[in-house]
Amino acid sequence: MQAEELVRRLKDQDEQALAYLYDQYAGSLMGIIIRILGNREAAEDILQRTMLKVWINIESFNSEKSSLYTWMATIARNTAIDKRRLKSFKNNQKTEPIDNVVYKKEGVKISTDAIDVEKLTAKLEPKYKDVIEHIYLMGYTQQETSEKLNIPLGTVKSRVRFAIKILSEELKNEKGLFLGILLIALLILLML
Repeated sequence: MQAEELVRRLKDQDEQALAYLYDQYAGSLMGIIIRILGNREAAEDILQRTMLKVWINIESFNSEKSSLYTWMATIARNTAIDKRRLKSFKNNQKTEPIDNVVYKKEGVKISTDAIDVEKLTAKLEPKYKDVIEHIYLMGYTQQETSEKLNIPLGTVKSRVRFAIKILSEELKNEKGLFLGILLIALLILLML
């Protein structure tokens, strides 16, 4: 099913389209969520919340601003970060077994309109890559990244700006990905 048809059917509240959406994207969204939370049970709950938000808010999706996957990934990421920042979640993480951190699903297909952040960040020097990974992939704020990496907050902010500049240059000629990196930059700036 094409993305345009899928969005149209979702806007018509077609439950079969929602089932199709779940089958196609749940695995990659779960990967984003589990990376941020590190807890399978909590990630499953956030995946369900994400799909509900997508279903309820599909009218706000604009294909001129992002792809469907990018829009859903943003919802998943923000919902997971909100959960991660809850004090009750932080307290529960102190005794979480390692088995809950690993998520594998057979036959997971990654959407072709997804941004391969790991591949992009591989082009960065380690000091920039670490900062971007902590903020974007793990959901840390810049202050938390500063504390975690034991570097000054100003250095974190400078490295983020420089890394975004490098990634933007890398993606200028790539169709659709430049908008994705701008989305990443916007998300990082919102966490300032």
